[in-house]
Amino acid sequence: MKHQFKYVWIVLLIFIAFILMETFPLVIEAEPLPMIKKDEVYFTFFQLKDGESTYIQGTDGKNILINTGSPLSEEDLIFQLEELDVKSIDKLILTRQTSDYCGNTSRLIERYRISEVIYAGGLSFCNTQTEGLTKIKWAPNDSHVLIDHLNFKVLDAEANGDMSLEISYGKTSLLYLTHSELDAEDDILKQSIDPQIIKIGDYARGKSPSSYFLSKIDPHMSIVFTCKKCKPNEGLIERLNESWIDVYQLNRVGTTIIRMDLQDYEILS
Repeated sequence: MKHQFKYVWIVLLIFIAFILMETFPLVIEAEPLPMIKKDEVYFTFFQLKDGESTYIQGTDGKNILINTGSPLSEEDLIFQLEELDVKSIDKLILTRQTSDYCGNTSRLIERYRISEVIYAGGLSFCNTQTEGLTKIKWAPNDSHVLIDHLNFKVLDAEANGDMSLEISYGKTSLLYLTHSELDAEDDILKQSIDPQIIKIGDYARGKSPSSYFLSKIDPHMSIVFTCKKCKPNEGLIERLNESWIDVYQLNRVGTTIIRMDLQDYEILS
């Protein structure tokens, strides 16, 4: 009887641990980034309860934030920025005009003294949060160097504000997709891209990237952000795995940091 009671307790504890993991997803450990050396940048892909946000830290204190997550993730995002010892943010890039991409814009503008917002199309939902700032509109085929050696090329920019980018630093390239429609793939493939990393668009709930697209660009790893009210397309996740692409679903692996120099990249966490 004693052994049966002990077994029940073990099963119960395992069940509670599973519930806690689902309720409180992994976040970054509480320590700032290592000292950045000359000709290095750090990319931090934040695991949030809901929404998307990426922080880029370069040398000389220059930094960029891509998207701000949803209002549900406000405190979580600010906590993680504080853990990275972020005092101010130079530029904010918005790749979609919905609340899960720009829901915390006004709070972050005030807290981190952001003075410049970069976007495509129209600032619909986000417009009221960016009043008084310098606004720069990017268009397809634009190319901009925002930090030394860090180049942003606009692969696609829609009237609704959706924007996909190729972000390159030295020999490493990141394909930062926003949409998940198959019909956009041909236009992107017409451009000269060779990404080692791909950020999957729309929380991987669509059908893109296709097997054909993946075979053409042949990335090494992929990043999938978290959406509270949606689930990734399991067929797409399986496709990524079958293509020998490491899949970093942030709700499973936690906030992920990548260090790049001009020759290569390294996954720190």
